[in-house]
Amino acid sequence: MKLRIHAFIATITLIAVLASAGCLGPADTAVNVTLEPTPEPCETCTVPEGFCGPPGVCPGEPVDDIYAFTDRNVYRIGEVIEFGIVNCGDERKAFSNPTPWWIHQWVTNASGATHQGKCGDPAVGNCTGGMWVMIALSGVCHTGQTVYLNPGENWTMQWNTTDWWDTAWTRGDVVKPFRYRMRSDGSSYQISDDPLTPGIYRVWYYNNASKEFEFV
Repeated sequence: MKLRIHAFIATITLIAVLASAGCLGPADTAVNVTLEPTPEPCETCTVPEGFCGPPGVCPGEPVDDIYAFTDRNVYRIGEVIEFGIVNCGDERKAFSNPTPWWIHQWVTNASGATHQGKCGDPAVGNCTGGMWVMIALSGVCHTGQTVYLNPGENWTMQWNTTDWWDTAWTRGDVVKPFRYRMRSDGSSYQISDDPLTPGIYRVWYYNNASKEFEFV
């Protein structure tokens, strides 16, 4: 009889422990609980062997051991884009300023010249069916001194694309809109007249390393 009582008490105790630990199944659904949105799946990138950049980024094609990268391949307009370059070589690389990059948009109906060059120039492309047009540049003041990117070192920037055309200058962003865009006839107009739109963009560095990404 005592053994049965002891076994009954032990069973009740075990049930109480399991219930307090949440091991017996779901409790009653709480009232007025706001469920968190289901996160989108993480995007994976193909990282080449020997890439020495930050983890979780999408590298472009290396140029003279320099990789350009973004933290993702696809963004929504209004998100923050993290981009940069990394030196995966054995020697330091010289640049004329610490932020040697432009941001370009691929424009299919453009032709002729842009502010960064003519068709065939590395920053523009061959213009077959379209061309790269500069929309942004560094907002950091340059001293004109040569700077060096050491082996294994990376330079990373953030581009805040929220209300970018209207507020980037006033809030002091490190990425500034290029004020004017050139038409094929050589005339210019305010680039703020062209808001960011879905399409293909890239970060292009003065050593010709670049990384494309997409706005959706």
